Amino acid sequence: MYNLLKGKRGIITGALDQNSIAWKVAEKAHEEGASFVLTNAPIAMRMGEINALAEKTGSQIIPADATSVDELTNLFTQSQEILGGKIDFVLHSIGMSVNIRKKIPYTESNYDLSLIHI
Repeated sequence: MYNLLKGKRGIITGALDQNSIAWKVAEKAHEEGASFVLTNAPIAMRMGEINALAEKTGSQIIPADATSVDELTNLFTQSQEILGGKIDFVLHSIGMSVNIRKKIPYTESNYDLSLIHI
């Protein structure tokens, strides 16, 4: 540990379980001194183990659907309140969108389709 992220505040999205890239990044960021909030879509949170990661890293969880501007605004507002200042980093590690589940390639995706909630 080198304290490379000491004093840095962030938001980490997409930690579902120990196989998630976001999970591993959160563990390393914590080891390097960062403080952060964890977030994921409410449905993904029910499927995963984000609470265990929050406990391990001393982080709070703020549910947010990345397709909702209101929820993202709330995420940033609450994160700054919880962390006590501006956000220094964001890890956007959401790997399975609605379009992908519907087998629509990103090159053909329609933003309106991503607003459909499953």
